[in-house]
Amino acid sequence: VYKFVLCNVPEKKLQNVDYKTMLQEQVQKKKNQVLVYELVDQSGPDHDKHFVVAVSLNGEIVGTGTGSSKKRAEQDAARVAMEKLFPNV
Repeated sequence: VYKFVLCNVPEKKLQNVDYKTMLQEQVQKKKNQVLVYELVDQSGPDHDKHFVVAVSLNGEIVGTGTGSSKKRAEQDAARVAMEKLFPNV
């Protein structure tokens, strides 16, 4: 499957990456840094919710993410923040 179907997908995208942990580890390299995840919006019926979460660093929003669960939205927000703050990691 990899040879024919996933051959153009970057290796990083194939792995189940925990962006929240990655972001936390990078932020903790400096002292007195505070990460906060905040639910910004939720919509849709109970069986098909859509969540929007913002992550802020020291009070400044550094990423916003969406997902079908709060956890997925947090992971997406952390991914956006990682790409913005630490693009080379």
